[in-house]
Amino acid sequence: MKNIFADERLLSLGVVNGTTGRDFGSMRVFENQNAVFAKVGVNPAAMLRFHQVHGDRVVEINTDADFENAKNSLLNADAWLITRPATGAVILTADCVPFYIWDGEVKVVGLAHAGWRGVVAKLPQKMARLVKEKGGKDICAFLGPHIQDCCFEVKDDVVGNFLPSSVIRKDGKIFVDLRAEVRVQLLAEGLQQENIHTPCFCTCHNKDMFFSYRRDHTKDAIMSFVYKIN
Repeated sequence: MKNIFADERLLSLGVVNGTTGRDFGSMRVFENQNAVFAKVGVNPAAMLRFHQVHGDRVVEINTDADFENAKNSLLNADAWLITRPATGAVILTADCVPFYIWDGEVKVVGLAHAGWRGVVAKLPQKMARLVKEKGGKDICAFLGPHIQDCCFEVKDDVVGNFLPSSVIRKDGKIFVDLRAEVRVQLLAEGLQQENIHTPCFCTCHNKDMFFSYRRDHTKDAIMSFVYKIN
């Protein structure tokens, strides 16, 4: 069975979402993306894409004009923030963190591509702040499958970017827990611990389930998506 890893809370609120497993094929192939959209009942024409640059730029889709601009231009960015109904967006990852965020009434839904550089730039915290600025309350977050601390090895020139509490040293190697970094950022913005879900799916460790750039050094990618119905 082909797997889509979704947040059930978000599904229950009427927002189609999920991250694909590698059994759907590489999501750099548009035909494979469309097969996923057909499976979940989403019109591909409603799904937006951008050019990911490992930064912290957020594209807001609030109006029809915002939608058309994003549809007709390949913007450089790493996160979506959607209030417009009947709007969806995708990101591609191959170890980076697919980061979902929304308010209790799903007036605002966000999806970000958060690599380690995006996490260091505090993109998750920026997203939480933007949701609050739009009046969002009871904010929830979900981290899709990404590289975990069992496999995310870094060198001395990188480790200084992270909190000491997120760093694990063992057998002469240095590993970083990106989930812990994201949780700290979200708690700082007032999210409740119980509203932050961070499942332990490691893209690098689970070769049969996910593509991983760190493991395979290929450009094959999985896809995360949201579709805000209302």
